[in-house]
This record gives sequence, structure tokens and C-alpha cells, in this order.
Amino acid sequence: MLSRREVLAAGGVALAGGVAGCGGSPPSPDATFDAPTRAWPTAGYDPQATGHAPAGPPEGTVSWSVSRGSLDPPLYGALAPPVVADGAVYATGLATRHYRPDDFTSPLAAIDAESGSVRWVEGFPDGLSGGPAVVGDDPGIVVVGGYDGTLHAVGSDGSSEWAADLGGRLGTPTAYGNRLYVESGNGRLHAVGSDGSRLWTADRPGALELLVGPDEPVETTMPVADDRGVYAAFTPFEREREAVVVLGYDHGGGRRWRTVLDGRYGRSPGGLAVTDDALYATVGGTVYALDADTGKERWRFVTGSEAAGPPTVDGERVYVGAKNLYALSRTDGVERWRVVNEAPPSHDRDPTELPYLARPPVADGRVYLRTGAVDAADGTRLWGGDADEWLQSGNYFAQPYYRRPMASPVITEEAMYLTHAHHGVVKVA
Repeated sequence: MLSRREVLAAGGVALAGGVAGCGGSPPSPDATFDAPTRAWPTAGYDPQATGHAPAGPPEGTVSWSVSRGSLDPPLYGALAPPVVADGAVYATGLATRHYRPDDFTSPLAAIDAESGSVRWVEGFPDGLSGGPAVVGDDPGIVVVGGYDGTLHAVGSDGSSEWAADLGGRLGTPTAYGNRLYVESGNGRLHAVGSDGSRLWTADRPGALELLVGPDEPVETTMPVADDRGVYAAFTPFEREREAVVVLGYDHGGGRRWRTVLDGRYGRSPGGLAVTDDALYATVGGTVYALDADTGKERWRFVTGSEAAGPPTVDGERVYVGAKNLYALSRTDGVERWRVVNEAPPSHDRDPTELPYLARPPVADGRVYLRTGAVDAADGTRLWGGDADEWLQSGNYFAQPYYRRPMASPVITEEAMYLTHAHHGVVKVA
């Protein structure tokens, strides 16, 4: 028998104005974000996915690691960026087209941030396809997207809170106040309450708009949100497709604008970040700045790589990793500096397959890169290195790098946490 919360989450929807919702447009969410120093609650830190935190570790060495095989079920599959909240690090193993859910059970693990001891592990036989996000406070609930289209909410003790059947392979959700936004592989954007109630689903853009057939699957990225609304990006799987569609919605699900960006090589969108003046998007190897109110292009920067990872933004610059790490002016996209990637050899991959594709967190005038940091003003190395560090014995991500960014590190004022293809979940402090 379904619980009350499951019945609520799976309740019927009505079509109104191009948006499927429950009883008309819901009110705009209360979205105060307190900018925690001891937590990193979503993949992009804040709802805008700026990756800009108020504090980060001044230096560090490996403090602890939890191997992938030591968990039950093991942390197999593709790795998503971890999140940190309530003194725990949450990590997932994702099902993908390369790691089918019938091959393994997707885990969600809670690891004590201080000691590295495993608090609990929950398995999802139908597969997880999105990384975790924490919504709510003291303690919050952990929300993850399912390969089968189910959005799962798990309490801080590992107990199931609710499950919402949304349909389509779900990506990583964004928490915006008491609301969650998540994209699905069938080309839809969903808004869900923190109690699992379905608020609205934006209709899949038409075939001509999305540049795919009506039943074709699409690649997605994590949506981002601000007080104006929510932003999403979609692209088809097929390599011959060379466009990514970026859409802006209001918080009731009404579309504000649509922009098509050049996505050479058919790459999926690397990521989005939004500020008070612009929406930043990485598509293929190009960084775009769009007007957040209209979607019109302001500038673009071509990295020369086939792919670029999610951008991060502070008050002056946009940071993005590709083959190299670039710092760009927020105003006009002019390159301010770059960290040249010497691409240390790997025992199982060509040196050119170790790019800086992770989202680079920013705090205290530092940009965190792999297991070190560089100066945000000029890119000079502050601590850590590439050629001789322990974690460079293997790639950060098991899939080919051009498919997805490598699992991005996250930071608190005390430590950096990351998921690693060979070393599992790692704390650097």
C-alpha cells in the first residue's frame, strides 16, 4: 500500500497553459539561501550553481578515503559530485547507458564527514541517474533522481521519506527553497515540493524546437534557479545533432524565452550557472554568457576543446575547465588567465584524457582544482599539484570524458571532498 506521501507525490495532474500542474500555478517558492560554510548542499553549492562559497580549506592532504568496493552495495557505476550537509557526505553510484541498472544496484551512501566512517548505505535496484541534493534544514532530506523516473527522498537516517514518479531518466535536482527542480531524459522540466508533491511539469518542447523527434531521448543538465525563475538545457543523444536548447521559465512553469546554442560534436550541455546579470552555459567546448531576462547571447569564449565542464562564478570572473582551466571576465568573456594542463600520464588512459573538466569551486580568493588550489586573481598555484599527487593514479570519472564532466570536488571551510573512479570518496583537509 502506498504511504500518504507516495499518494500525494503520484497524484493526478491537469494541463493548463502548456504546463501540467496541480490546481493552477503554485506560488513562487521561499528561497532564502544562508550560504553555509560547513555544508555544500547541492552539486553547484547554491540554487544558482555559482560554485562560489564563503570559505574553503587553505591547504590539505588526504585525510580519509572510502573505497568503492567497501560499501554494500558497492559504489559502482558513474560517480556524481558528492554533497555535504548535517555532518555527512552523501555520494551516489549512477546508472547510465554504459552502466545499465540491471548490472548493479545503485547506492546512496552517507559517510561521516569528520571520521570517514560509513553511517548507512541504501540500494536502489531500479538505478539512480542523478546526483544528490539536500533540501531543508536540521536535518534535511537527501533527494536523488532515478533511472526509472522516480524522484527519491531519503531522511538523514537512511529511511525513505517519499517517492515521486515523474517519468523519464532523471538528472540531478536543484533545491530552491522548499522546492526541487529536476530535468528528465524525455525533455521535461519538473517542479516538486519538498514534501514530494508534484507542482508542475513543463511540456516537452516541440520536435522543431528541441530539434529531435517526438519520442527521442535527450541529454540534460542540472537546472539552476534564481528569483526570476528556473533555467534548463537539453540536447539530443545523436552525435550528428549540433544544437543545445536553453530555456528560461518562471516559477509557475511558464516559458520566458528559448535560445539555441551551437553544440558541435553533439555534446551534451556541460552545465549552467546564473547570476544577477547573466546565465552562463557551457556547450561543447564553448562558454556562453546569455542575458538572463531574454536569453540573448552577450558573448562566447571558445576553449578549443571538445568539451567543457560546468562553470563557476564569483564577483569578477567565470571559471571553466576544459583541457585547461580558464578564468574569463564576467563582463566580456576576455580570458584573464589559464592554468595549462600538463596532463600527467595515467596507467589506463592517454594523457590527453585527463582534462580539467570538473566544476572548480571558488572561495576565499582560491579556485580549487583537483586536490589543490590556485589563486583566483592570476591562476598561480597555491597548493597541491598534478604530476605527483596520489589521486592522479586514475581518472576522476569512469566514462569517456567528453560524455560527462568528471565528478566535481566540493568544499567546506575545513575540507575538500571528491569522488574518484579508483579511490572512492575522498576527504582532503
